[in-house]
Amino acid sequence: MENSQSPTTASSRQWLHFLMLISAILLAYSKIFSAGFMNWDDLDYVFHTADISSGIGWQQIKNWFTSYYIGNYQPLPVFTYALDHLIGGENPFVYHLDNLLWHIADTVLIYLFIGRLQRNPLVSFFVALLFAIHPVQTESVSWIAARNKGMNTFFYVSALIAYTTYLKTKSVKKLLLVAVLGFGAYLCKATALSLPLALFAVDIWLGRPINNVKVWFEKIPLILLGAPIVWATLHAQSQVDFLDHHQQTGFVETITYAGYAFTSYIGQVLCPVNLSVLYPYPPTLGFIHYLYLALAIGIVLLISFAFKKRWYPLSGGLLFFAVNMLPVLQFVQFGETIMANRYLYTASIGLFYPAVYYLFQWLQSAGRKSVAIILSASVSVVLLVGSFFRNDIWLSEVNFWNSVIERFPNSPVAQYSLGGAYLKSGNFAQAEEYLNNATILAPDNYKAWYNKGMLYIKENKPMEALDALNRCLALNNYSKAYMSRALLFQSTGRPEQAIADADKVIAAQPDNSKAYHLKADCLDQLGKTDDAINNYSKAIWLTGNDPLLFIRRGLAFAKTSKADLAIRDINRAIELKPNNGEAYYYRALVKYRNNQNACQDLQTAVRNGYAQANELLGKLCGQ
Repeated sequence: MENSQSPTTASSRQWLHFLMLISAILLAYSKIFSAGFMNWDDLDYVFHTADISSGIGWQQIKNWFTSYYIGNYQPLPVFTYALDHLIGGENPFVYHLDNLLWHIADTVLIYLFIGRLQRNPLVSFFVALLFAIHPVQTESVSWIAARNKGMNTFFYVSALIAYTTYLKTKSVKKLLLVAVLGFGAYLCKATALSLPLALFAVDIWLGRPINNVKVWFEKIPLILLGAPIVWATLHAQSQVDFLDHHQQTGFVETITYAGYAFTSYIGQVLCPVNLSVLYPYPPTLGFIHYLYLALAIGIVLLISFAFKKRWYPLSGGLLFFAVNMLPVLQFVQFGETIMANRYLYTASIGLFYPAVYYLFQWLQSAGRKSVAIILSASVSVVLLVGSFFRNDIWLSEVNFWNSVIERFPNSPVAQYSLGGAYLKSGNFAQAEEYLNNATILAPDNYKAWYNKGMLYIKENKPMEALDALNRCLALNNYSKAYMSRALLFQSTGRPEQAIADADKVIAAQPDNSKAYHLKADCLDQLGKTDDAINNYSKAIWLTGNDPLLFIRRGLAFAKTSKADLAIRDINRAIELKPNNGEAYYYRALVKYRNNQNACQDLQTAVRNGYAQANELLGKLCGQ
């Protein structure tokens, strides 16, 4: 389709294309650099996962590869979160930049991959550009917790490129590289298990005879490597109750939902309007759902028809799209929603390639290359503008959940989540309005009652809070609700009940340091000092860097007349936070009770703003 050019000219053109692609991405996503963290999984990854916030060491590496995080087995993305935390701490800019860099890398790889399939660099450029700036991709790029999509695609497309090299060279080493890269994709996200089937799409695109036994045997290593990942992912999802998390459905309903979602996904790529980060299950099945199922069946049949007609870009493209959507069509039901835009991230390549390929083939063959460029550029500009404004929803949680309610006003998930966002911002009146809506729409939604309980705690309404948390726990053994109720019991003078709830949290989450901390405080309150010390020690082992825990354990040691251990712990608290006035104050108390000079520590406590030290300073030191 394109005349051969000198290597220098081709290289210059390629670098120009890379520069244009990166510039388009930076423009489309310029807003996310001022975005923060979303309460929707971001905080759980960055702040509530000890294996991320505690640094990078052999123990953390072991945990990444042997643990599940928020219902997923994804050791490589967790490693990058830990690296971000090491570099930027709690600064969201670092995490968003990391996501964007993965997206840029994916775009460059897609450009290179499409270039392996055909000879027109303009087709490669516009396929990569559509991928880079299409509005359906914003969820995968702008949502910190969705980084696994960008990382998965990096290894996935790298494996596709290696596979095309293998087909050219027939090198066994290249086939082994495909397996290694594929396994890297698996370690990012289990949806990459579609890769062996996606390789058939590459075979079709390159005109290989797919009825050849060798073509099938080439995929076996990837299939074998995927088996343990399937087991780990299903186990991870079941542990957090993600599987079967909506109304029970029979075979016909499941197939209909899948067909409806499949066709809707294609519609979102072709016409990205009325997008949402959540798509709730419809309350009932209607004509539109069965119509979409029929269209989905027709699209699947079109794959075979196009193959027989040797329309390889179309046949391979639809197959690539279909196999990438297969794991997320809810045949194995998980989550509370029927669809999510982030599932289109890799799959969309299968639609972009034939669309651009046939546009240029048709118009260039008619001598209208400029028309193809103008049409592609015009569509790209519209999509870039759409992505630019779509990123408004990531600037605040209120924007985020308001966008869902605008699309699905009767979604209890959106209602209780928006209520939670207002609660977090301190707007209790607005929070109560949306949380009441959620409990009316879905009185059996435990998260709505949990958020309502948190609202009442903030409003200092302990009886109402207890009732809401009890309602939540009657519906689901939600660890966060047990933890919140334990704190409520502790604050209202019921340490035994607080300990019972903390034990339930620990049983479900053995690495929850906050539960051990709370339990230790309650045991100390009950005079069970040795048991308290053991629980403080467990919390310290899990976190390792919380000054308050060292202070609390130090004071517990002091109660058991172990002054040396007490001072050792409080010294550690001061090392971790040198301007910690509270630590100096309590070290002074321990010293005073052991006939040591406490004046210097009291003076330091006062200098660091710990007002409680003033009285004791005057009493003991005459100051």
